[in-house]
Amino acid sequence: MKKQGLVLLIAITVIVGIFSGCGEKVSLQGSSPDKKGEQKTLREQVEELRGIAGRIEVPVTKITTGTISSILSVTGELVPRKSVIVKPMMDGRITFLKPIKVGDIVSEGDLIAKIDDRDIEDEITRQIREIEITKEKIKLDESEFAQNQKDLEFDRQLFKEGYLNEAEIRKTEMNLKRAEIALRQSRLSLEQEEDKLKQALRKREKVPIKAPISGMVVLASHLTGQGGGSDLLSEEIMSLEDTLVGTGSQLFGIVSQDDFLAQCLVNSKDKAKIELGQKALVTVISHKAVEAPGEVIKIDQLQDVKTRAYKVWIKINETDKSFASGLFVRANIELDRSENTMVIPREFLKEREDKYFVQIIKQNTVLDIFVPVGIRQGKLIEITSLDVMPGDLLVATEKVIAVNQQVTPKIMEKEKEEKEEQNKIVAPMMGPLPAR
Repeated sequence: MKKQGLVLLIAITVIVGIFSGCGEKVSLQGSSPDKKGEQKTLREQVEELRGIAGRIEVPVTKITTGTISSILSVTGELVPRKSVIVKPMMDGRITFLKPIKVGDIVSEGDLIAKIDDRDIEDEITRQIREIEITKEKIKLDESEFAQNQKDLEFDRQLFKEGYLNEAEIRKTEMNLKRAEIALRQSRLSLEQEEDKLKQALRKREKVPIKAPISGMVVLASHLTGQGGGSDLLSEEIMSLEDTLVGTGSQLFGIVSQDDFLAQCLVNSKDKAKIELGQKALVTVISHKAVEAPGEVIKIDQLQDVKTRAYKVWIKINETDKSFASGLFVRANIELDRSENTMVIPREFLKEREDKYFVQIIKQNTVLDIFVPVGIRQGKLIEITSLDVMPGDLLVATEKVIAVNQQVTPKIMEKEKEEKEEQNKIVAPMMGPLPAR
């Protein structure tokens, strides 16, 4: 019985093959009727066995052109392009001229504090008086010197006429010499006193503590990275009031609010892809997400000691009032870009034997076309092929349809909605449509 069944199956297969080749519509006995109650032909049943059923409905989408970019996504933090730690320019006791706390906005040149300058002012006053006295003494010395010159001339005349001896004329010459030395000493004293006054005035210039840049006040530890849990207490700045400070004392910091950078960390593999001048889209996360265009301006060539990563700085071209130092940032760096190129969803790209292909419908028939691929961005991918053109119908499913399958293209719902929306806009402009 088994042998007879096998022989019967082979015979049926041969008959089906013959009738399929002839193209005659001969029905098998016992074949199931279709929806209309008709019997399926041998060709239709063979096509089902081969995977090519009669005409089927397939979702399609039109291939379009657009712009696609190769993106590298990196993360980091927002840092001010300008920041400074304010330090005194001299040693002394500090006095704040107004209360100052973290978060205050200051302008360049604002007077914030000063070093106790009472001793300096006393010194300046003393030096001014010394100079005045020395100038008066110089006048007396000049007068005395001039008088001694006249006396010497008069005595020399008397010496010639024999009224004075040599000892007396020598005494007059000594008086003139002493007057000359006294005048020179007074003038030297004046120079010294003026130098002391200049030094005191230079000290006075170091007394005020001004804001070197415009921006927001922060604790110095915020910029040095040495802050602890108490760093947010604004009292730490004012606690320096009336204490002795030196030129190395870090009073507070100021960060610019006008210009920011995104400081990101990348590994060596990603660093090799980044170049100066590449465009980026930076997203800053504060109480809201703010997007701003940017550009790569610096790439570290040495690894950061702590993180073992490379630092990349991106200049942010637009700022927002919510920006502050330390905010989290995500930057999408554009590594490559293609414009006016064919772009399709990646899910509709198929692969066979390590080669990519797309399925295109032409004359209601499915065709397999192998295509080179280019840039990938998210769910989209670029295809570059002369055998595929913009406007071609792309099979919009992940499933592989049998090649040469006869199909009825069905435009995806999204495209239908877009066309209907366009019709709603165009129809009123054209007026009422004519009745059929």
